[in-house]
Amino acid sequence: DRVLTDSRAAARDIISHLGIAEDRVQVIYLAADATFRPVSRETDDELAAVRQRLHLPEEYLLYLGGFDRRKQVPELLAAYAHSGLATQMPLVVAGRLPSSDSAFSPDPRPIARELGIQDAVQFTGWVDEADKPALYRGARAFVFPSVYEGFGLPVLEALASGTPVIACHGSSLEEIAGPGGLLVDATDSEALADAMRRLVLDDSLRESLAGAGLVHAGQFSWDATASQTARAYREVRDG
Repeated sequence: DRVLTDSRAAARDIISHLGIAEDRVQVIYLAADATFRPVSRETDDELAAVRQRLHLPEEYLLYLGGFDRRKQVPELLAAYAHSGLATQMPLVVAGRLPSSDSAFSPDPRPIARELGIQDAVQFTGWVDEADKPALYRGARAFVFPSVYEGFGLPVLEALASGTPVIACHGSSLEEIAGPGGLLVDATDSEALADAMRRLVLDDSLRESLAGAGLVHAGQFSWDATASQTARAYREVRDG
């Protein structure tokens, strides 16, 4: 009777690929947990503890996610190497690393070595959910060059933490990043490198995007998700 999905991009795919009538498809957004919020660096004891536990640098660019090919981690590493930032701003790559190197999930560690950036890239491995808010807060920017997402919750979590985002055009990430993101073409390595340079070198741009991202993230809430979902069920039940 009705199909609920979590982004306009996903709704377009459902209508296009599954042939479901547009009036049967309803978008209900997800949200970031309340633990994802900005905290002043001077009073952020949680960040200090996570930085010590994970051996994080004082400031860094962050990728947090999976390693299948749609995530474009090899492309991220190549763009980072091209950006010239390896001597200025470390890149932290967080998430459970592939157990073996494969075409579907390439191991990023040998790629970093081949690019000569192994000393500038830190692989944390799996990160506990409780550590993620501080990990986002400590980042200069969150870089998430995935070519396809149904929603893209890490992007919203970063914005809610006060951290601007670099993401790719296409799928859902444009609507989720909103005004808090720098969006680049998924195939344009130079544009990705330039976006990283801009957010590292331009304090005013970073602060502007961070502020806009916080406002944008505030429009998403789990209360709204629950309310809209319950309403959809009632409408279907009542015909």
